[in-house]
Amino acid sequence: MDDIVVIGTAPNKTEVAVSIGVRRQPRLVPSEADSVKLIGDFLHVVRARRPLVDSGRWKLALAVVPSCVPAQQLKALAEMASAAGSWTEFQDRMRRAGSVQTAVRNRLTQMEAIVASLAPGPSKQAAQETWRLLSALHLIEMRLEGADCTDRTYSVERLRAVTPQRSNDAAHALFAHLVEQVGAYAPGGAVVDLSRLHADLHGLDCFAPARLPSPAAAAPTRAAATRRPRPSRRRASARMRWKARLLSGAAHQPQAHDGTVVVVDDYWTLAFDADSGHQRWGKKAGGGHSAVVAGGACFAADPLGHARAWDLRTGQRSKPLPLRMQDGLISVSDGVLFAAHPTTGLSAYDLASQAMLWSGAGDRLQVAAVPRAQGGTVFALLHAPSAHAHVQPVLAAFEALSGRTVWCWPSGSCAIAHWSAGNQVLVAIVDTLDRERHLIALDCATGALLWRHELTGEAAAAPVHAGAAVHLTTRCGRAMAWDAQSGRLLWNVQVARRISTAPMVADDGVYIAAFAPGQLVVLDPQSGSELWRKSAGGAFTTTPFMAGDSIWAGDRTGVLHAWDRRTHRAAAQLPVRWSEEGRGQPAIEDRMMFLSTCSGWLQAWELP
Repeated sequence: MDDIVVIGTAPNKTEVAVSIGVRRQPRLVPSEADSVKLIGDFLHVVRARRPLVDSGRWKLALAVVPSCVPAQQLKALAEMASAAGSWTEFQDRMRRAGSVQTAVRNRLTQMEAIVASLAPGPSKQAAQETWRLLSALHLIEMRLEGADCTDRTYSVERLRAVTPQRSNDAAHALFAHLVEQVGAYAPGGAVVDLSRLHADLHGLDCFAPARLPSPAAAAPTRAAATRRPRPSRRRASARMRWKARLLSGAAHQPQAHDGTVVVVDDYWTLAFDADSGHQRWGKKAGGGHSAVVAGGACFAADPLGHARAWDLRTGQRSKPLPLRMQDGLISVSDGVLFAAHPTTGLSAYDLASQAMLWSGAGDRLQVAAVPRAQGGTVFALLHAPSAHAHVQPVLAAFEALSGRTVWCWPSGSCAIAHWSAGNQVLVAIVDTLDRERHLIALDCATGALLWRHELTGEAAAAPVHAGAAVHLTTRCGRAMAWDAQSGRLLWNVQVARRISTAPMVADDGVYIAAFAPGQLVVLDPQSGSELWRKSAGGAFTTTPFMAGDSIWAGDRTGVLHAWDRRTHRAAAQLPVRWSEEGRGQPAIEDRMMFLSTCSGWLQAWELP
């Protein structure tokens, strides 16, 4: 943001932030350059910090004067967008007759036009981006103008407590110095924390910085009476073994392999010893994407797009491998590295023999997602040029060992939002031009369309395959399951008001971490009936995962919760300040859990 970014800590020790755009009376129309730049800055924050924005830990705010009518209309839209659990629900509310004033509806049209001018693409994509922005936006009315001293009076009352005299005169003087400092900070875009503010105000008669108690002045402790120890009835809990400093608070979740923990932090890849936490090496590689670890090495592309391997223990870089790849489009399955590059297409490399298996699959069409191997076949989402649209999504299947094309399924004019491959079928969620959403299933062997169903809500994540069933959760709080071969709906239940993650399916239940209300809900895999549910302190924003004998999930406050799978009792509650930007799940190895936090730490927890 060009204006103000405020970063602080909530009462629950969670780091929160708000980007504030300060404008007096913006018109909020596409013809006003200042409004377009303002919305562009907001849109950049939404995209760059999407996990934090979606969870409510990074908010947007627009500060205006109370008489700004366009901003008041924007406030009405923001409240409706925040109340709606998904873009489709927001669209339904806007279509209802009499639900919103014409002027507010027109303001939405203006906002969508601004977003479309900033991010050219389908109109539906611009509408979705606009809803995501509005759902995180808040309006702040500025009253400190002219003779209106309401804000000053309120601030002076609070400042009295930090002045030595505890008087109004000292508080007014301190307020004046703060205003003067703001005038010095703003032009240079200064970063101001509490220590800098104390230093800049040091020596003023009207300011008394907080003094920490001296260790020598601590009250003496009394020797505790000797008591016979009693056996503890508490369950063994997770214990932190070590923590290591990372480069930032936006590192990916780590991966653990053969006693080495690998973390990608921005464009650096770091390796740590799993037992001691000692950093083994750090290399500028990885392209800002999750690490690909296999066969005792970490794979990434060099600046020229050549594949490289770094030894996990020493960090020694290998010579260029005989294939090119792009970071973020790499996967490993059964000892074969599948990588994509814009110029060479999809390639396969055998790690054991260090031999190139094949290259150039897919007629060198652009690979748009990570290739996924399943049962001797590798599946890929390709983008093919089209005369009627910018690109045409194509789902394709190739033989894993030869690269021969097995089948291709062009989606036509439909966009593919999510897709996943199982043992029998490949399932995808497609959006049509008339704003309909369908769940389709293709035969993995032939590519034939087996079945198709219309969906009424936006999918929270890609479908999950489990045995002979396909599971899906929607943002409007529903959980569904279909028979993978026939497409018969097995069950469809309303679990919560809002869900933002995929389910985790196990033999004993379907585990769903709900966003609103913040609860872990467990359903019977066969009937969909509820088996049990547990509440948490915050809304869940991560897919449940298993570690040890417990089921884990992280909420929006950065706390990891665990429940015993057999007794359903709470097993642990770790205030680790979980990093939603990290994407993925903590790494589990030998009853150790490794995770990245938003405060810039890599933590190692010993599980009970």
